[in-house]
Amino acid sequence: MNRRPKYDSQLVSTVASIIAEVEREGLEAVARQTRRFDAPELNSVIVTEEELSSASIAPQYFEAIQTSIERVRDFHKVQLSTLTEGWDELDLGWGWRMDAIEDAEDTGYEGQRMLPLSSVGVYVPGGKGTYPSSVIMNVLPAKVAGVERVIVATPPRADGTIDPAVLVACRELEVDLVIKAGGASAVAVMALGCAELARVDKVVGPGNSYVNEAKRQLWGSVGLDSYAGPSEVAVYTDGVCSPKASAIDLLTQVEHAEDNVGVLICRGQEVADSVLTAVEQLLIGAEREQIMRSALHDHGVCVLVESDEQAIEVINAFAPEHLSIHCADAGKVAQGVVNCGCILIGPNTPQSAGDFVSGPSHTLPTAGSGRFGSPVNVMDFLKVQSISMLTESDLTELSPVIERFGEMEGFPMHGRGGSVRLKVF
Repeated sequence: MNRRPKYDSQLVSTVASIIAEVEREGLEAVARQTRRFDAPELNSVIVTEEELSSASIAPQYFEAIQTSIERVRDFHKVQLSTLTEGWDELDLGWGWRMDAIEDAEDTGYEGQRMLPLSSVGVYVPGGKGTYPSSVIMNVLPAKVAGVERVIVATPPRADGTIDPAVLVACRELEVDLVIKAGGASAVAVMALGCAELARVDKVVGPGNSYVNEAKRQLWGSVGLDSYAGPSEVAVYTDGVCSPKASAIDLLTQVEHAEDNVGVLICRGQEVADSVLTAVEQLLIGAEREQIMRSALHDHGVCVLVESDEQAIEVINAFAPEHLSIHCADAGKVAQGVVNCGCILIGPNTPQSAGDFVSGPSHTLPTAGSGRFGSPVNVMDFLKVQSISMLTESDLTELSPVIERFGEMEGFPMHGRGGSVRLKVF
């Protein structure tokens, strides 16, 4: 299965034109593109304070958002504390560095400091769904990392409004600005900035082909997360769990769109038949039945294996975005899976828990990039600087080495960097 990003010359040309327009005209170009693709009667692309403060949802939905925020925040706080364990916090807002040394000016030191990015743009998809969870899963890791300024861009509905659940999530997370824009223009204005909007340091969040192509073309102008392909899931079952549990986890991740990918891995034909029967039962009359049927018909596959070891080989070769493990020795199987965005283990861990409320971000590597990529997390919003401060004795010892490297590599001025100082001082 070819899941690599696809090259489309027309898409490349269209996105390049949109980026150029945004670079020239700023928010005016963004508004024009938003009226073209999303909301014909849109007046302003900036969500007002009144729109944000007046957004309201049913109490049970508000409680769900609050619970998700609490759990996702707690998870990423633990992650940050683990990352910085053993690092000393410095006085000047430098973050942390390893092996802090007193009287550094006398002794010298080599170390690093870790700092949060200053500003981040989060793209939240619209179109075929409403995604307050994507606000939570991308904004919170940035906030926990210490990012001071976070803006969100999301496509408006046809009437020019943003779904209130998305606005409530933004308000609860104290997002600094919400922009009514989608696709390439949203990514471009966050990445490049304009007279009315300072650019961000990094753009994260999944989106459609226009979003992906804009990120590709803007690489180097702004920090970016990974390519976001269609949702994909693998479910491995040996028959010890309920067939309906395996079936619903498969359907959960192909519910988004017709191009979603579903892989069912089963220990034998009998297990496969029971899960596929449960899939059919769940599909009949479902609200998004045709979307799920199309996804499974065009991008679904059932793989039969004879052992956990074979299942692990299949999973690591596929490198799925999401993986559910429903087998007798699920923990051991999970240990063998090295290529995957997230693993949900056992009958009590539905795919939807990972999407909404478990704790880790649901923005995951797709299209096989689980071989080298990671979910969005606090590390995406931190940067590390190296720091060196040599003493005179250090320089005396190292100057000959510096000089030899300068000679070897053909850069004599490099080589003199140490010896000149020793002669001056």
